[in-house]
Amino acid sequence: MTVRVFVVILAVALMGTAAQAQEFGTPERSGAPNAAVPCSSSDDCPVLTLDDVRRRVLATSPSARANRLEDDRAAARVLNARGGFEPALVSGYEYKTKSGKDKLNVLRSGVSWPLNLPASPTLKFDYRRGLGSSIDPSVKTSRVGETRFGLSFAPLGGFRTDKARAALDKARLAPRRADALQARKRNRLLLKASRAFWDWVKARQTLEVSRGLLRLAERRQALVTKKARAGQIPAVDSVDAARTTASRQATLEKARRTAREKRIKLATFLWEEDGSPATFRYAPPDLDMPAPVDTTRRADAVETALARRPMLRVMDLKRQKTEIEQRLAQEQLRPKVKLEAQAVSYTDSPLNISDVKVGFEVDQPFFSRSRRSEVEKTEIALRDLKLKQDIARRTVRADVKSALAALSQAHRRARSAQRNERLAEQLRRLEQRRFEQGQGTLFVLNKREQSLAKARKQFIAAQISTLKAQATFQWATGTIANPYVDGGRRTGSDSPRE
Repeated sequence: MTVRVFVVILAVALMGTAAQAQEFGTPERSGAPNAAVPCSSSDDCPVLTLDDVRRRVLATSPSARANRLEDDRAAARVLNARGGFEPALVSGYEYKTKSGKDKLNVLRSGVSWPLNLPASPTLKFDYRRGLGSSIDPSVKTSRVGETRFGLSFAPLGGFRTDKARAALDKARLAPRRADALQARKRNRLLLKASRAFWDWVKARQTLEVSRGLLRLAERRQALVTKKARAGQIPAVDSVDAARTTASRQATLEKARRTAREKRIKLATFLWEEDGSPATFRYAPPDLDMPAPVDTTRRADAVETALARRPMLRVMDLKRQKTEIEQRLAQEQLRPKVKLEAQAVSYTDSPLNISDVKVGFEVDQPFFSRSRRSEVEKTEIALRDLKLKQDIARRTVRADVKSALAALSQAHRRARSAQRNERLAEQLRRLEQRRFEQGQGTLFVLNKREQSLAKARKQFIAAQISTLKAQATFQWATGTIANPYVDGGRRTGSDSPRE
């Protein structure tokens, strides 16, 4: 009898120790919500969905905002290239006296305007006045001065392109390249945010399973302890119940820590409109299985990916840019001959033409080694790009097929896990009934409950795996951002491996 009383006292002491550990192990809740405080299921917190996360990431994330700067960079490149065809004013004045007399009094002023046309024409308008006793005869004019206007062009080159036109053509590709680069970064950002979101949901759902398992153990411990004190059951059962409670409390703390880590990671994607970190107090959504993807339409998915993946668009634009450089290099192989013709007026009226000035200039290396090397380099670059494009297309096809296979396997795994969870629940109910009828044991019932909790966690993991596979498939086909892009405008715009 003394041994039995000692065992009962020991069981009560263990139960008190477990309750105290639970009390000290539970984190305190501060009055004001902030990003460091989790939202428990008992709080009235809004449900955070994947669509909410994606929209907020694209609208407020610094990464998304920095990504939208590509538009400004592209506009700056176009503006810089257009500067090659703007009129330019060149003016100068020289004045020198000796013994109170003008020795040198020269005024020059002119405007040149390159035109975006074949043969690289440039309009020129000049005014010059040269007076003084020591002035160069070629510069000396009457007091009225002389006016010239005319045209210079390259008759043998520049018909397909020239440096200024090639720079403008490449700059005009910049907006499309900016769109493709933004799409690539945006898709990658959405994929990372989606994975972080589902990791957080998995951790929260797993936490709820552990929390429910602990509550069940606490209720049973109280009942078993009461019966042990009354002498209805052996005292060792109360010790086993206390041990089970302590074990499940440790499991709950581990799940709580995992949920906190995943919440902190997801919070790094969420920001306020003013650029400050957003307060994170949300409840996870209920898990719903995504609709199965028709894996027989693999060809359609591959075609969609080949048309939508930003990586391929970036490479195609790079090919177009290299082709522009190739045309320029081929044009520069032609002899560089420049012709110029100007009408000259020596009166106050520029239209009173009394003279004509013509000239030409030739600049042609004997062997053109440098120019021929530029042509060869562009041809090599084009061949290299073609090979890289072939590899990229093969990679895109592999990404789609791999994503489809993973999605199909995840669906099968989820269905199997769901059946396993239902069977585990059925076994747990039957064992509970046997225990209440006095036919079962507490040890077996605890095992059934542990098996049910494990089955539920496996089902949650399988559902999350399916949802993450769905996000990966959307990324692989280049459609992950489709609901958030309207006519090429990004949500919130002011607009794994790739």
